[in-house]
Amino acid sequence: MLFGPVMYALGVLVASMWLASSPLQASDIPISQKLLNFFDTQEQNAYKTLIQESIKGNSKAFKTLIKFDCGGASFCYWHGEVLAKVTYQLGEEKVLSLLTGMNPADKSDFRHLLMAGLEYGSFTTDEDSTNERSKLTIEDEFPRLDQWLQQSAN
Repeated sequence: MLFGPVMYALGVLVASMWLASSPLQASDIPISQKLLNFFDTQEQNAYKTLIQESIKGNSKAFKTLIKFDCGGASFCYWHGEVLAKVTYQLGEEKVLSLLTGMNPADKSDFRHLLMAGLEYGSFTTDEDSTNERSKLTIEDEFPRLDQWLQQSAN
């Protein structure tokens, strides 16, 4: 009689360990475990959903993702990395169309998050992590978006 509940508990433990060790991502966008640890479970789910909806072209979701509270400091670098990867996946033109009507303060915030994400994020083409920072710049990676974000943002 005890065998059933023990096997169930063991199964839950194994599944939890497997999920914890698998890469965390939404729509092929990897998410730093440290960033996710900052969020509670409900916020984690909301964050992943916003990424997925943004990739689908949902303007409201993308604007909400940009303004998602990243907690400051290194958490915002990781959030900026996610935003940069979403921007790469969508393409500069699509992002520009999604952000129509964005206010100057949000434009400035998005630009700074992108700058931090590009500078401190990991943008390798393979699964190997690197200690070298990519040193990508918004001016080189997203020139039209950068120009638009700077309009009325200063």
